[in-house]
Amino acid sequence: MIKIGLCGLGTVGRSFVEHIDESYNLIKNKIGTDFEIVAIADRSIKNKKYKSSIKTTEDPMSLVDIDDLDVIVELIGNVDLSYDLLKQLIINKKHVITANKALIAKHGEELFKLASKNEVFIGFEASVAGAIPIIQALSSNFSNEKITSIVGIINGTSNFILHKMSDTNCDLQSALNEAQELGYAEADPSFDINGMDAAHKIAILAALAFSIKPPLNETNVEGIESITAMDISYARELGYIIKHVGITEISDGLVHASVHPVLVANNNIFSQVSNEMNAIVLTGERFGQTMLYGHGAGGNATASAVVSDLVSAINHITYSKSSYSQMVETVGQKKYKIKSLDNIKSQYYLRIFADDVPGVMAEITNKLAEKAISIEAVTQHEATDANSPIPIVIITNSVENLLIKNVIRDIEKMKNIRDKVSSIRILSNDK
Repeated sequence: MIKIGLCGLGTVGRSFVEHIDESYNLIKNKIGTDFEIVAIADRSIKNKKYKSSIKTTEDPMSLVDIDDLDVIVELIGNVDLSYDLLKQLIINKKHVITANKALIAKHGEELFKLASKNEVFIGFEASVAGAIPIIQALSSNFSNEKITSIVGIINGTSNFILHKMSDTNCDLQSALNEAQELGYAEADPSFDINGMDAAHKIAILAALAFSIKPPLNETNVEGIESITAMDISYARELGYIIKHVGITEISDGLVHASVHPVLVANNNIFSQVSNEMNAIVLTGERFGQTMLYGHGAGGNATASAVVSDLVSAINHITYSKSSYSQMVETVGQKKYKIKSLDNIKSQYYLRIFADDVPGVMAEITNKLAEKAISIEAVTQHEATDANSPIPIVIITNSVENLLIKNVIRDIEKMKNIRDKVSSIRILSNDK
């Protein structure tokens, strides 16, 4: 009998318990052994429903002292508490599972080494992309392949918001309100909107793919807070849709990691990833490209990944050391340098508000020409009234980020330019 402890009975925790109850026989038949949840820790446990046979406590740290627990599932969310809890559990040779992407991004290297030293399983499939088995894929399916890049829509909340803005012409706040009503966004959605949630995830994927320390502090982070209905409309007019992606890649011995909005061409597969769905494209030296697709937000999707980790943990206990565990041992072994965003090349969408006066377009194009930046497309719209500036939208050729920053600075200094220039990278179709 495998005995399980659960920390956190919130949305994901409840979904996890329901999944175990509903799929018990199916899981048991696959793993060949009995298992049950015997202890739950939750700070508001008195107000929640659970089986009467389960031991309960309001103190998650108290699970450390229960000797006969085999696996502890951590679904608290708090980074500091989760770190202290998992560290002590691992030292006590308890197998652990977590959905906490911030914890893994910040402390993963240390926890992985500690787990290896104590020969315990540490599962974190649920920390990245919900129900998509990306961690398992990297540890097993593609363990014989040299990964060169990972590109993905990895935050279901931001994808839902951008899809709704595009589909209904609403503003960001309205789309966010709907995401919260449906349970796709937290009461405090800051990490989803500002890109930090996706940054934690891409840092984890970079660490696993390239055997480096999670590059969270070196990851360029941009959220969706500046995306307007106007940008979405202009992008659509030019044959694009706006998405928020995470990218990590290696070339010439340098690793790059970033999360940011992009314009995606209508014929790009990412343009079809709607609502709360996630999609990740992996590129390898031999197999080329493959795509993983699935639900990226919601309690059920995350709980499904947690149960997957539970099966892996039980197999680890029952049979042998898993490929999953072998993979995490490589994290931090290689010391690749991080490639600066300034040196990353991309096409750019530029939105400029300018006074409706003769010569302003020529002056803008001259600023671009001075930096050897060519224009692939340009559109100019009418002002909303006589006193309003005119919006000018430009699609550039592929240029380094530093160069586009410099030309934007020069354009913003022009006397007939109103407001800041909005810039969004364009995702190449070969990504």
